[in-house]
Order: sequence, then structure tokens, then C-alpha cells
Amino acid sequence: MRPSRPLSLAHLTVLDTTPPELVTVAAAAGFRTIGIRLTATPSVGLPPYDALHEGPLLRETLQRLTDTGVSVLDTEFLRFEPEHPAGIPEGFLEVSARLGAKNVLVMSAEPDESRTIERFCELCDRAARYNLHVCLEFAIYTGVRTLAHAASILAKAQRSNASILIDALHFSRSGGVPAHVQQVDPALLRYAQICDASADMPGPTDTPALIREARTGRLLPGEGVLPLAELVAALPAGAPLAIEAPCWATADLPAPERAKRAFRALSALTGA
Repeated sequence: MRPSRPLSLAHLTVLDTTPPELVTVAAAAGFRTIGIRLTATPSVGLPPYDALHEGPLLRETLQRLTDTGVSVLDTEFLRFEPEHPAGIPEGFLEVSARLGAKNVLVMSAEPDESRTIERFCELCDRAARYNLHVCLEFAIYTGVRTLAHAASILAKAQRSNASILIDALHFSRSGGVPAHVQQVDPALLRYAQICDASADMPGPTDTPALIREARTGRLLPGEGVLPLAELVAALPAGAPLAIEAPCWATADLPAPERAKRAFRALSALTGA
């Protein structure tokens, strides 16, 4: 019998929640682990918050984690931008460790692969001091476009706390199929993000449409056409699955209801 997989709620699914609200919403829906975005900028429907410094919001998040028993699978969101050489907000790794996170997630917008590798190695080395793994996420519109490309970056980086984050949407839109997963060292795949998607795929060079789909146009497992059962079967046994499925069609529903629907859909996919 294959071991059961921990089911996690990625913050993007209910991004209108602050971190402490996310903990409560996830616990009520049945999730035992979550992914937290540590910073948010003011936007339509998004509450501004900052969990990177000591204060009521961080303290309340820590308290709710203790009260509910929910754990933190990963913290987000790091991005390597050419115009921002620092890349790691002050306090990000320290707070991630305080929250008990196991992983930090990063994407790269660096067009120069050598700069991506250099910055990725620096992040891994800094994260290692906090016993954190660094998960490199790829997407066709970023500096790391495919699963194979991400694997080549890690091979060149040679960091023991480096891994690859497969997001079902980005994986599919970059031409990935479940068989490709088996070509990667299972040790590099610590967890995956799951959602479904429609058959109406944006063009591979239509970056604005791809980004819109990723941010608001995903579907719950079972509502689209992605081969999710095959993808999950190809992942390492027992690897956690985080549902990241923001959908404009249900955006007006309360966050607790969206979280419950996400839990039911992910549970049905895994047979949990």
C-alpha cells in the first residue's frame, strides 16, 4: 500500500486571508499543513500585511499554529529579479524557521542562467543555516522554463538542500507529461503543487495570459483536463501535495468555503 500523502493548502488558493486567518481556515477545512506568503502588497481583494517582523500578526500566526496543530510546508514568495540583486527580504529565512517551515519557494526571472545559478546557490547556503530546503519552481514564462531545465540548474548548483517544485499547471503548460517526472531523481521532488486547468491553453508565448491563468484561472482537481492522477502516481510515494487553485469563478465565495472545496477535491484525487 502506498503511504498517505499530507495535504496542504497553498496560500494562493485563499490569498485574501492573512497568515493567521489562513491557519484557521485551513484547519477548519481539514488541512494539516499550509504554505504561507509572508508578505502581501495592497491589491484588489488582497489585505496588506507583513509577517517578516516581530509584531501582532506574526505572534498571532505562531499562536494559531500551536492551537490548531497545523504545520507549515513552505513559505513564499521569493523571486530573482535582475533589477533587484538582493532577492531575499530581510527576515524571510529567520521567520520561515520560526514558523517551522520545511521549505522556501523561489522562482527566477533572471534571463542569464549563470546568474540564476549564482543566486540560487547563495540562497541555498543561507537557507541551510536554518535547516530549510530551497525549492526551485519553473514556469514557461520565467528564467527556468521546464522540469528538465530546473533539473539541470540543480545539477550545476550541487547543493544538498536544493529541490524542484512541480506545479501541475506550469508543468503542463511547459509541455510536461507525467512520464517526464520519472526522469528526475525522486530525492529532488519533496512536494508538489496541484490544480486542474481547462483545455483552452494560452499560447506558449502569451506571457500575460499565462500569468493571468496562473493567478486567477486555475481549477480544482477534477474540473479540468490535466492528467493529475497520473502525475500524482509519478511523484515519490508519500510526498506532500499542496493545492494551489485560485479560480475567478469562485472568488466571491468566503475563504472557508473555498478551502473546504479545495480539500474535498484534493482528497478525492488522492483517495484520502
